[in-house]
Amino acid sequence: MGTKTSYNTPADVFFAAAKSATISIKSVSGNSKFWFRYEMVPGTDTFLDLPLSKTIPVGQFPSNRLPTGSQSQLRLALPATQAYSFVSPSNDKVVINTATLDNINQVDEKMKKIYVYDGLDLNSPFVGTLYDYVTSPTLRTSSGNVTTIVNFYGTPTDSYALANDFKSLSQYETYNFIVYSNNVTIPNNFQNGVSNAYTFYCTGSGRSYLTDLSFGKDGHKVDFRTLTPSDNVQFLLEYLATGPFARSLPQMIPGKLFTMITLGPELSFTLSTNGDNWLTPYNGRLGTVFSDSLWSPGALPSYNYTFESTTVMKFTFNFHSVIVKKDGEQARVQVGQPGFQPASVTFNHTVTDPGVRVANGTYLTASYIGDSPLSSSIITFEMWNADGTTNAPASNTTATTPSSMESTTKLGSTVNLIGAFVLLFVKFL
Repeated sequence: MGTKTSYNTPADVFFAAAKSATISIKSVSGNSKFWFRYEMVPGTDTFLDLPLSKTIPVGQFPSNRLPTGSQSQLRLALPATQAYSFVSPSNDKVVINTATLDNINQVDEKMKKIYVYDGLDLNSPFVGTLYDYVTSPTLRTSSGNVTTIVNFYGTPTDSYALANDFKSLSQYETYNFIVYSNNVTIPNNFQNGVSNAYTFYCTGSGRSYLTDLSFGKDGHKVDFRTLTPSDNVQFLLEYLATGPFARSLPQMIPGKLFTMITLGPELSFTLSTNGDNWLTPYNGRLGTVFSDSLWSPGALPSYNYTFESTTVMKFTFNFHSVIVKKDGEQARVQVGQPGFQPASVTFNHTVTDPGVRVANGTYLTASYIGDSPLSSSIITFEMWNADGTTNAPASNTTATTPSSMESTTKLGSTVNLIGAFVLLFVKFL
């Protein structure tokens, strides 16, 4: 890998990172003139601003150590004065994947200026360029638990790198790292493995929306997980090819970095930072509201979303998970209609699946008040036309609706069946 570099035009500097380098001259006309200067140096602290003779010993070259997983996400606009070492905390082999911003089919040729070393520093064996590393027909891994990269040239690039533990990726047929600023569409012929993994990083927003999802004839399911395969992930969303996934769109994902696992080939989908339709109810709609703290470590749990319709809807909701780590914090859902007092359900303590509630109204507001990054809430919802009309998007199965409820208990001292809403505690068969 990375053993040959060709120049057809004048070049200023070439760094030969190996222990030895061979120069070959080929002239077609016989009238060419050339000259070159070489200097044996153990490393350099700049590209053009300082002479090559001002050097830093390779073993002392400044290095930044990044653990595999979410903390290894790195824009490859690397300064010429720094090296970057990806280290597996679990002592596993390291795999580096790269992504070109907003281009899922391009491998950035500027990565030919980035060198890869199999070890903790630049004294380690030279592997080749990062371009050769990621385009190799066979999977490249470290021999130990560290891989180091450096860009002696300081060449800018819009590409990104992500390092994972080998074992975390070995269970998938394919793995892709994808970086986008506003939206990305994955066509159905992009990957045809049975089990495929994608890690997405959005540079333009901390929120993305799954706006389109289509299964192939042999598709089975997809799920969304936090961060990268090398992290201690949570499984937060799942869609089955035989389920009502069309009624679950759009779905918000409140994180910049997340992973999608697909089971089955010929899957296509779109992720976008445009959430114009996120708060719009429609008949049969399903969805989930998450705290940011679930998707991004250190993020706050607070949110406030109001889903508002021009007609009366039947809102079904459940506090799937509420984790309260600080006094005074609370998760709340309110359902109501202008001119009427809303029905409200609030939890100020940790709770899991306390029971489904149903209420009629023109809006549903889901909120979490709190500032502890260790707190979080997950609220699931379903929306139906209150008058019983059906115009939900087509789906492959019929979802469970309030008609299957065994018993109900009214909440509140006054309930007006003809007015704004009716709130019910429900229990499924």
